[in-house]
Amino acid sequence: MKKIYTVFLATLIASAGVALGQTQEQRIEALEKQLIELKGAKPDSLQQAAAHGLTFGFYGEFKWIRKNSGKDKFDPHRFVLIPHYKLSDYAKFVSEIEIEHGGLKGDGDGSSDKRFDGELELEQFYVDADVTDWATWRAGISLIPVGRVNQHHEPDQFYSVHRPIMYKRIIPSTWMESGMGFHGDIPSVDGLGYELFLSQGLTSTYATHTDGNWNIRDTRPNPRESDGNDSLAASLKLSYEKGGFAGSISTYQTSYESANGSSDLGLYDIEASYLFGAGSSLAGIELIADYATWDISDPANIVGAGATQTGDEMDGYRLEVAYHMPQGDNELIPFFRAEGYDLESGPQGSSSNYLTYGAMYKFGDNWEIKAGVRQSLDDDSSSEYTLGVGIQF
Repeated sequence: MKKIYTVFLATLIASAGVALGQTQEQRIEALEKQLIELKGAKPDSLQQAAAHGLTFGFYGEFKWIRKNSGKDKFDPHRFVLIPHYKLSDYAKFVSEIEIEHGGLKGDGDGSSDKRFDGELELEQFYVDADVTDWATWRAGISLIPVGRVNQHHEPDQFYSVHRPIMYKRIIPSTWMESGMGFHGDIPSVDGLGYELFLSQGLTSTYATHTDGNWNIRDTRPNPRESDGNDSLAASLKLSYEKGGFAGSISTYQTSYESANGSSDLGLYDIEASYLFGAGSSLAGIELIADYATWDISDPANIVGAGATQTGDEMDGYRLEVAYHMPQGDNELIPFFRAEGYDLESGPQGSSSNYLTYGAMYKFGDNWEIKAGVRQSLDDDSSSEYTLGVGIQF
């Protein structure tokens, strides 16, 4: 039907040319031009959407992991598709759809097939709308603005194969919640920005309330939680970037309700990095420091009276030095990091400290190869060797 329509339209155009007194050669040229234009006008929904502001981003990483216990594995850790759409001159839609560890379990129908044991997550799903030059309103599922790596976690944003360990034990990245708030730049100070986000609070629904087993990762609520997160949470972040410096201070405040009672929880983070630029005797050297701590007002209310989990703080840190070595359009970045965390859970506490070191070789801006070692300072027999590939575009 489409071919008949094209031929009909071309014949009509040619006939019009006769009526206008065109020569035969001019009519043939006009016909060829119209056929080319018609062919190029083939409907394509993706092209049409792109013309109206649809773009796709992506990041992902896969890893080879070997522990000195003899356990080796390959992990297709993350595959993240990032659709963006320009809704208007002042509003945009952003989302992230993530597949972890290769896919979901195959036993949803009751079978014993466990080929896939990963996750499928809607990591971000929000609308940004500009209100003023210094305030943008955000609503939907968004990343909690605490620390750096929780928000900027593409593979080239950290040099090790794994994310820094404090962003697993203390700041449970990738940590996203449903809510709304504002963000923008403060006009009076160049380089200073802010983020204010109100979200659903933590929940006791999925946590294990026994000695040494309470973990902040287990308190993140379902995005459509109907019970268990009775309080709201508020996050505030101030960030500053200028020259080779980038840093932020941030906090997350909420209360935690369980069968044992209520406890106020506050998370605080301060982080900074400095990259010495050309002309400095330390050109290429980057220094990174990050520290986060939880303040727990009534720890006994988390696990119950008489429990040994009575610590009122949990904290984590990383101190890192990296050296940027240009290789034409590429870059080699060896790094050395001291990192660790203290959960204060159980009768003896749970403190772990590591030396993590290795290198990242970055091919342009879109992909990199990493190699690293995470060596425990508390257990001589505990070391992990990793090799990874990261992609982002």
